[in-house]
Amino acid sequence: MDRVQQLMKSLDLTEEEAREMLEADAKIDKGADLFPLTAEQEKASKQARATGTRKTEYQFSKRERKPDPDKRELISLFDELLADVSDGEITITNPERQIDFVYNDRKFRIVLSAPRAPK
Repeated sequence: MDRVQQLMKSLDLTEEEAREMLEADAKIDKGADLFPLTAEQEKASKQARATGTRKTEYQFSKRERKPDPDKRELISLFDELLADVSDGEITITNPERQIDFVYNDRKFRIVLSAPRAPK
């Protein structure tokens, strides 16, 4: 069945109206604006399309870690122990995690970690 006849039957149009409709559809597909809005209609359309999203201000802050006294104690014990055997340079980079030292003219690092308990 021809497209014009199909439109005539389904939309109850005359042959001329169906042809005009197909021509208008083709022009619109190519980007033509056949039905321009007035300034007032455009304003109403824009207002109807506005979503009214809200702005949320997030306060990102770095999480403060709780001090771990057990790790601090272990690092201080390593520091005391290494003071006797190292060549003098002992650096506590992080009091709960890392200690660097020199032994026999070589640099060493001890990194302390406490894995979480399995659930």
